[in-house]
This record gives sequence, C-alpha cells and structure tokens, in this order.
Amino acid sequence: MIKIKKLFIAVQIALIVFCSSNLFAGVDLAPFLKKGIGAKAIAMGGAFTSVADDPSAIYWNPAGLTKIQMYSISTMGAMGSSDKYPGLKDIIPTHQFFAATLPLANVTDIFGKAVFGIGYISSTMGGIQHNRDVPNHLDSHTDNAIYLSAGYPVFTGYNSLSVGASLKYITYDFSDITSAGSGMDLDAGVIYSMGMLNFGAMITKGVEIGNDKAPMTTKFGVSNKFKVGKKFHILGAMDLIQRQQEPLTTNIGAEFGIREPLTFDNFGINAVNLRFGVEGYAIENRYDISSALNETAGYNCGLGIDIYVAKTYLQFDIALLSGNMFEQSTKFSVNFYF
Repeated sequence: MIKIKKLFIAVQIALIVFCSSNLFAGVDLAPFLKKGIGAKAIAMGGAFTSVADDPSAIYWNPAGLTKIQMYSISTMGAMGSSDKYPGLKDIIPTHQFFAATLPLANVTDIFGKAVFGIGYISSTMGGIQHNRDVPNHLDSHTDNAIYLSAGYPVFTGYNSLSVGASLKYITYDFSDITSAGSGMDLDAGVIYSMGMLNFGAMITKGVEIGNDKAPMTTKFGVSNKFKVGKKFHILGAMDLIQRQQEPLTTNIGAEFGIREPLTFDNFGINAVNLRFGVEGYAIENRYDISSALNETAGYNCGLGIDIYVAKTYLQFDIALLSGNMFEQSTKFSVNFYF
C-alpha cells in the first residue's frame, strides 16, 4: 500500500510539472469549458476548487472524487436562450453534462479508497445564420469533452490530503465552414483539509489543436463550513483563477443549509441548501480588459434538496444565472448515489 501511495504522489507531481511546462499561451481554444458544470457549483459562483464534493469534481478538481465513496451518476441540463437579445432570437445554446463515479474499493483492495470517474460535456450553439442569402440555412457549432478522472487519498483523518487528475479528449465542429478538430488536455489537482477548513489547487495544461494552444489555467481555493447549532450550517468558499494573458479573477460562493428538516425510517430530506455566488470578477487590471470581464461577471443563486430513500441518495440542484449573453439562465442537476 505504501508503494502505491508513493506511485500516486509521483504521478501527481509529474502531471503538475508537465502542465507547467509551457508558460505562454496561444489562442483560447475550448472556451465552452469555462461555463462550468453542476448546478450546485454554478450557484456558488464556481468557487468549488476546494469543495468539489459531488461528481462534478471531475471538472472542478478531480482530487475531490475521494469524497464520493459510493457509486454515483450525475446529469445536468439547461433551459433558456438568447431570444431576449435583438437580432439573436434564433440562436439556441445548449450545455449538458453527464458523469459517473466508481469507488475502486468496491472492486479491489489494491488501490485503497481511490475513486475513478468518467464524464461527458456537450455544448452547442445552433440556429446561426451566417449566409443571409440563404435564409433557411442555419448552421451550428458543437464542442464536446470526454473526461477520464481519478482521485486518491494520500492520508485521511482530521488532516487529510487527496490528489487527482483528469485526462480530457476535446473536439469541436463548425458546420458552416466544415471545420473540425480535436486534442488532449490534462488537469492535476490537490485538496488538503483540516477538519472543516479546505484548501484546493488545480492546474489545467491547455488543449493543443494544430498550431493553436489554449491558455494554461491555475486555480487556488479555500473553503470553510461552520455549524450553527445542531441543524444549520454556513459554507463559504473563494477561488482565485489565473489564466494566461488574462487578469486574475475570483469566484466567491456561499451556502446556507438546514440539516434533516424531515426524516422517516426509510425516506427523508437530508438537507435543504440555499446558495449564492459571484463568478469571474476581475481583481486586477492587467491587459486592460478587466472592465469588459466584469460586465459579464456572473451573479448566481440556487437551491438544493438532498433526499434519501432506503440506502440511496438523490440530490436535486438548480442554479439561476446572470451575466454572459449566450449563457442559459437556468441550470439543473440530479446526482444519484447508491
């Protein structure tokens, strides 16, 4: 077991070094991956690097997969379009997500409490009319990402340390100009916890497609959960995000929850949570684009209900968004644990 732990740590260090190998970025490929996944994380403004406690961890920080020691299935959908913007009423954006996790301890003892995850993100922009000479011909732009992720707890207890990594296969397709491409990307993450206080970090190398390369992204997060009496809690979280050739930005989120408001023998409500967040707010003025970024910063809120039925658990989450003109106004997630 000690050898396996050393191997996971060595792989993690190698991934971080590899992700840091290129310090200069080209164009911003795969911008759809900035949208985020999971209604809980989105409602908290994306301040999830140190939280990452549901299947969306494959996106926010794969080290958080170690917090999920059950089989799980997760899906996210979205509602809304850009029809409120003049001249854009025909554009139809979609952003969907699916994930599943497998605690390897349920299969073999070789890897301890390591957790494996897979995920799929699909983002489309349909109803685009580029050629106005052909009024009924509408084009589309499609992006996809497939995730293979793993998290491993180096040590557990009051003080705990987990590491994780995600390998991503990213594709895009522009139907209007019959252009398509694909490439690979890597995420490497870590979460260190002291009781309810959590610190997280993640590096995304940046996908390369042809001669273009997406910017490397580094995230640092901190979160703390405070209990208020026996039934209530407050979770506060903040992330700092540094993308190459962009100013430093921050995500800030909060969750106010009540525990077990309704319980029976084999059915009940584990928790009801109200969430708020600010996403993508620039806190420095490098590159003279901070004002433009802050005009599209997201101000989000949401509601979550956790339900148990016998030995299975369901999480229903909804997020309401404002900010980016091509972002759906409502996103909803369902997580199933068994």
